[in-house]
Amino acid sequence: MTELFYCADLRAATVTLSDAEAHHAIHVLRLKLHDAIGLFDGAGTRASAVITAIDRRTVTASVSSSTFTQKPTVGRLTVAASPAKGDRLKWMIEKLTELSVDTYIPLLTERTVVDPRKSKLDKLSANVISAAKQSGQLWLMDVAAPMKLAEMLQVTASSTRYYIAHPYAADAEPTDCPGVFPPDASQNNHVLLIGPEGGFTDAEVQLAINAGATSISLPGTILRIETAAIAFSAILQQSISRRAAGV
Repeated sequence: MTELFYCADLRAATVTLSDAEAHHAIHVLRLKLHDAIGLFDGAGTRASAVITAIDRRTVTASVSSSTFTQKPTVGRLTVAASPAKGDRLKWMIEKLTELSVDTYIPLLTERTVVDPRKSKLDKLSANVISAAKQSGQLWLMDVAAPMKLAEMLQVTASSTRYYIAHPYAADAEPTDCPGVFPPDASQNNHVLLIGPEGGFTDAEVQLAINAGATSISLPGTILRIETAAIAFSAILQQSISRRAAGV
C-alpha cells in the first residue's frame, strides 16, 4: 500500500514535505529515491507522487496525478463538547477525526473547567493530520475557537439540528429510537452538544431544548466527555449515512 503524507499545498508539480512528514518518510519508513507515495492536502485533494530528491531532512516529490473531492454542504456533523482534561482532549480529537466529524468546537458552559488557549488548540492540528492520514480522510476536521452555549444556539440555521447529550433527562430519547433522526436527516447539518464533567445545568438544558435541540442518551450509563463525544458521533454518522442511502 502506498504511504500517505500530508502536504498543505498540492498546486505545484513539485512539492516538498514538511519537517514532520519528511522525518517520518526518511527515518521511520526509510523511503528511497523514486519510491511512490500518496499525498493529501486536507482540503479535498489527493495526489499520486514519486520521490525525486531526498536527503537527511528533506523530501521532494513530483506529482503525477491528483483528484479533488468536494466537501458536502449538508449532512455535516459538528461536535460542540466541553474540553476534556489533558491528553483526553487529544485522544478525543483523533477519534472524532477518524469518524469524519467536520468540526470540533470547544463548548464553554457554566461547569466547564478547561478553557483551552489558541496555542493549545493550534497544537491539536498535528493530531488531526495524523488521524486523517490513518483513516483516509480527504478533509481535515476543523478545530474552531471556543464558544459559549448561548452564543452557539443564537446562530442556529434553520437547516441545523441540535442534539444535547443529557443522561439525567427523563424524556431523553435513546439514540436507537427512530424518532431521534428525522427522515430528512441527510439534508440537514447536525450539532452534537456534550457537556462538562457534572453535566449541563438545568437552565442550559432548557435553553437548548427551547432552541429546538433533541435530548438524547445512552440508557443505563453516564459517559465521560470524550466517550460521549465519540459514541454519539458514531451513532449520528451512521444514522445520517443510512438516511442518505434511504434506509
